[in-house]
Amino acid sequence: MKTVLRTPGLFVRLGTMAAVLLLGQQAFAVGTDAGVSVDNRATVTYSVGGTLQTGIESSPTGNNLPGVAVPGGGADTSFLVDRRVDFTISQVGGALTTVAPGDNGVFVEFWVTNTSNSLLDFVISPTNLTSAYGDVRGVGTSTDSDVDMDDLRIGVSLAPDGGVPGAGPDPLDPGIGSGATLINDLPEDDSIRVRIFADTPLTLLNGQIANVLLTASAADPVTSTELVESAIGDNPAVVENVFANVSGADTNGFATEEGADGFTVSSAALVVTKTALVISGDLGSGKPIPGAVVEYSILIDNTGGASDATGVVIADAIDSDVTLENGVYNAGASNVAFSDGTFCNADGNAADGCTLAGAALSIAVPDVAFGASITVTFQVLIPL
Repeated sequence: MKTVLRTPGLFVRLGTMAAVLLLGQQAFAVGTDAGVSVDNRATVTYSVGGTLQTGIESSPTGNNLPGVAVPGGGADTSFLVDRRVDFTISQVGGALTTVAPGDNGVFVEFWVTNTSNSLLDFVISPTNLTSAYGDVRGVGTSTDSDVDMDDLRIGVSLAPDGGVPGAGPDPLDPGIGSGATLINDLPEDDSIRVRIFADTPLTLLNGQIANVLLTASAADPVTSTELVESAIGDNPAVVENVFANVSGADTNGFATEEGADGFTVSSAALVVTKTALVISGDLGSGKPIPGAVVEYSILIDNTGGASDATGVVIADAIDSDVTLENGVYNAGASNVAFSDGTFCNADGNAADGCTLAGAALSIAVPDVAFGASITVTFQVLIPL
């Protein structure tokens, strides 16, 4: 019977202890704001000869009687909650940004999320990456081609996203050579969007990949100076910094994270080949003798490209020792033929896109779709 009677009491005491521990854990949750003052003062009551005595406080004087110090009285156990510095950088979207050579003001986008227990500033900067950094969107999908974008600059959203990445206002294009280098007053548990804008060099080729890096360092929300981690050991009267971010401190001692993304070039990849074939007046010799007609064929090949080639124009200087033949295609109406079955007439009238001004032949070629090719032909006579 004794055992039966005591067991519920034990359970009750254990349950009470568990509840106290749980409450204690909740009071010191990670989300408690930095700078919050935590006061923890114990009071001891006791009896002497059956008479209840005045309780004794652990701090600050050790006794609740003014001016009476009691041996064993402890110091005040108040302290300030320190700053847990933690944040992440993540990509927006699921693929590299597709660009064409000469595209300006293109961008990649990131979320910077403050998972600290304090308002924070962030010092941010963009950098072109090299092949040494490797893939930024999965193995084999985005290896850097060791080419760079031009004029990197930063754009920061006008306001945080309210804790929902992607929900805030669009970042502004900061314009050439300008842009913010600071995220100002990002609240805890909130996100903000950051864009790296860039211009695409005309020299980039189809299929090349140019990766960029966003670097962010946590900074003081008042002074905007980058935070350094506080020394081991607590000063209860000062809000100190503890780094909890994945990458920890960089070589300068700042809490720093990086996020990489990139641009993939989609362009036409034209290969141009010109050949000459004697087609008549050669006296059966196949040789370019006076009186012979030579047909030029210009093959424009875009089978290796990923984008259509538009606005294609051929400039060809007709040699002074030959003359352009007229009326040789399209039932005598044209002197230039295209392999897609269309024609034009190179003369002084540019209405059809083909002209001849002295020896300067200009031919406007139909668009060459990616994966396709087109051949342009015209004929010249070698005078007798």
